[in-house]
Amino acid sequence: MKGVILAAGRGSRLGEATESLPKPLMPVAGRACIDFAIEALLAVADEVIVVTGYRASLIEDHLAREWPAAPVRTVRNPDLEAGNLTSLGAARALIGDAAFILTNADHLFPADMYTRHFAPAADALQIACERERPVLPDEMKVIEKDGGLLAISKTLPKYDGAYIGTTVIGQTHRATYWSAFDRVHATQNLASASVEMVLHELAQEPVTAPRVYWLSGLKWFEVDTPEDLAIARESLSA
Repeated sequence: MKGVILAAGRGSRLGEATESLPKPLMPVAGRACIDFAIEALLAVADEVIVVTGYRASLIEDHLAREWPAAPVRTVRNPDLEAGNLTSLGAARALIGDAAFILTNADHLFPADMYTRHFAPAADALQIACERERPVLPDEMKVIEKDGGLLAISKTLPKYDGAYIGTTVIGQTHRATYWSAFDRVHATQNLASASVEMVLHELAQEPVTAPRVYWLSGLKWFEVDTPEDLAIARESLSA
């Protein structure tokens, strides 16, 4: 099992804060945002692949300094203006034929995320979702049917809950997932194509639809805006 962290974006919603420092390196409780993702993944992954882009050298320097002995490697996505589908594509050769967990650098999960809350299985194709809290307008919303994903989009008028940006692609589903990736890559505008579009593609057939795993009691933070960053800092420093 490998972990893949998408960390190439500019993080423009944080405003001036990211002019000199990329969002994955924003300090929270004495750590960088990306450190939370790495720590959680290393509990279950043999290797973590970080896809960098905006101010990549700063992230690479941070990883070399803070995780010198850990199995963490980086790959650059040169297309900073494209959707994050291209970031996953940049990591594809390093992922190889392995099962993997896909997540984001700005999702601050606890260290036991994958050992207690969302344990990956070698034969799973599942997405982490929540439904016990209000769903914000900009979140990726999901509809479930019989435990499988039926639809995923930010614009769904009715929905069952929210996807929280983490997918497990087990070994037995790897080929199916990459086939869906290739279809999305070939048919969508790469300037806005996202990894969630792959989930949507898979959901078109019940036999390939990812399983929806509803998490309960998980305390985590997403850092998109200055307000998000302030909340994470206050909560995790307490």
